Amino acid sequence: MIVGVQIIVAAFLLVMAYLTYHSYKKKEFGVRSMSLWMALWAAALVIVLLPGAFYGLMEALEVERTADFLVIAGFGFLVAVNFYLYKVVKKNEYKLEELVRKQAIQKARKKK
Repeated sequence: MIVGVQIIVAAFLLVMAYLTYHSYKKKEFGVRSMSLWMALWAAALVIVLLPGAFYGLMEALEVERTADFLVIAGFGFLVAVNFYLYKVVKKNEYKLEELVRKQAIQKARKKK
């Protein structure tokens, strides 16, 4: 990997780690969320700074370039995040529906 790109990406990851910690301090994130994001930023930093450490895995997967490996890993991560967000949205949708239903029943009872 090109050293200049490594430095830029490493700086970006450190800024993201700082923003994650800042969000935790402002109580926008819980400990669990902050830990997950910090682990993600740390893992990405290791991958960027030590790309040679993943050559064995890349050979096993028959991926020749580090960039290809990172794109594949990123796509897999995005699919997993998308699935998780879909589950959360559906759960919130169900809760909202139940809340609206209860309020509608209470209003109907008050009118009688």
